[in-house]
Order: sequence, then structure tokens, then C-alpha cells
Amino acid sequence: MNTKTKTMKLELKTDELELIETSKAESIRKTFEPMVALIKGFEGEFDEVIAESQVEVTDSLTDLARDLRIKISKVRINTEKVRKSQKEEFLRAGKAIDGVANIIKWAVADKEEKLKDIEDHFERIEKQRLTDLQFKRWDELKKYLPEDFYEKDLSSMDDDVWNAYLSQKKQDHLDLSGAKKQAELDLAAKEKEDEEERLRIISENKKLKKEAEERERLAKIEAEKREKVEAQRIAKEEAERKEREEYQRKEREAFQLKLNAEREERERVEREEKVKRETLEAQLKAKLEDEAKAKEEEETRIQTELNKGDSDKVNDLKSDLIDLKAKYSFKSKKNQKMYNDVSVLIDKVINHITK
Repeated sequence: MNTKTKTMKLELKTDELELIETSKAESIRKTFEPMVALIKGFEGEFDEVIAESQVEVTDSLTDLARDLRIKISKVRINTEKVRKSQKEEFLRAGKAIDGVANIIKWAVADKEEKLKDIEDHFERIEKQRLTDLQFKRWDELKKYLPEDFYEKDLSSMDDDVWNAYLSQKKQDHLDLSGAKKQAELDLAAKEKEDEEERLRIISENKKLKKEAEERERLAKIEAEKREKVEAQRIAKEEAERKEREEYQRKEREAFQLKLNAEREERERVEREEKVKRETLEAQLKAKLEDEAKAKEEEETRIQTELNKGDSDKVNDLKSDLIDLKAKYSFKSKKNQKMYNDVSVLIDKVINHITK
């Protein structure tokens, strides 16, 4: 493992700090100075761990790296808590706080990463050993099991389990090869039997063909006789059919006249019902529209009344803010200036509410 490090000088300087009031910038720096002091307190121990890791990584060193990383990470966690607290209190100083916090977090993250690298040294070695063992066992197994062995977790098997598994696959491969040879012999015997059966079927088909031709000749003669009788029957049925159709036609005409009269009466009744239904629907629609309009007017009236109440509340809010400007008094100039700045901010809030 090739790990390099160098001592890093932390300076709580950002462009954002330069843009805010000096006293506030100094207050922010003082807030984060304890974290800087903690980081500097870990520098010596951190450099020793890094230096020792470049010589040899031992179990005790990985434990030491983990403990030191956890202690250093607390600085980053506390820095984040302070950042959130300060950002809520100093709205204009938010970007400056973020910049300072990022400096500290960057310094801590760099150390955490190096310590984590040492901490996981033996774990990476073990993962590489298992990977190499997996590929080695794949190579041994693939000639016996070429289709599905890539899906198996071979590296997790103990040696005795692996040896038994490999022996079983070798035996399965031999059994499969023997089965294939026997299948080839069975196939050859089957093909010979099939050929003999094919020749027998050809001979049988020739005999059946002659018999079928004779039956076809006799059937043709019989069919001609049936066709003659059928033609006579069809002619008789055709005459009867025409007579029956003429009678049915007259019956249908009479029935259709009756249906037409009934349909006209039914359509007249339906037209009258439709006019009544449309009249009722129009009356119902007008009623619903009137009710919806009345409901909308009532909702508008209620909202108007509610808005009147909000106006009074807004006036109370502005009064409370004005009273807050004169509620406190301070002796020190620093606090007097701070209170004056707060008053300016309150004026801006009041102006915002008035808009």
C-alpha cells in the first residue's frame, strides 16, 4: 500500500467572511476555533498511523486507525451541528459559515479516508484471495460443467467440500459421456429398424393404392346413378319451394303492414315522452345552476369576512415588532450596535409586511 500525507495548515479565511461585519466574522471564527484545535491535537497521532502504515499494516494498526478515524469524525459531526445552529442565527453569515465548515470537513474527510484505507487493509486482501480462488476453481470445473458453473459461489467452499464437489462433477461428466455413447448405438439400431419399416410401408402402400383405385371406379359408377336420382328430386323440391315462397310472401306483406302501424304509434308516444323528459331536465339544470351560484356567493362572502380578521392580525404583528425595538437596553457599545442592527432588520421586516 502506497499512502502519502502531509501536514495541512488550517486557516479560517473565506471570501464570504470578508463581506460581512468584522465583529460577526470574528465571532464565527471563534465559534469554530475549538474544532480547529481538536484537529491540530490529532495531527501527531494521525501522522504516526500514516507513517507506520507505509512500513506494515498490522491488526493493531487497523484497530488504531479505526479508533482515530471515529474520534476525528466527531469533529466533522460537531462542526456540522455548529454550522446549522449558526446559520439559523446569522442569516447573512450563512455562506461564510458554510465556507469555514467545508474547510474543516475537507481536512477531516481526507484523514478519515486515509485511516479507512488502513482499517480495511486485511479485508481487501481477503476479498482478493477469494476472487483468485473463485477463478482458479472455475478453471478446474469448466471442462466438467461448461454450462452453469459460472453461477456458483465456489470460493466460499471449504477445501474438503470443494474436493467432494469437484469429484462428483467429474463422475457426472464420465456418466454423461457413457450415456452419450450408448445413445449413439441405440440411435444406429433405431435407424436400421426405421429403414426396414419404411420399405415395408412402401410395399403396403402400393397394394393399398391398387385397391383404392378399384374402389374409386366402382364408387364413380354408383355416384352417377345417385346424381340422376338427385336431379329428379331437386326439380320436384324446386317447384314446391316456389309455391311455398309465394304463400309466405303474401303473409309477410300483411304482417309488415301491421308492424308499420304499431311502430308509428310507438314512435308518436316516444316523441311525447322525450319532450316531457327534456323539459324536466332543463328545469333541474336551471335549479342546480342557481344553487351553485348561491353557494359560490356565500363562499366569497365568508372569505371576505376572514380576510378582514387577517388585516387586524397583521396590524398586531407590526405593533409587536415596533415594541420589540424598544424593549431592551444594553450598556456595552458592542451590544448596543448589535441591538441597533437588529432594529434595522425589524424595520425591513415591517416594510416587507406593509407591502
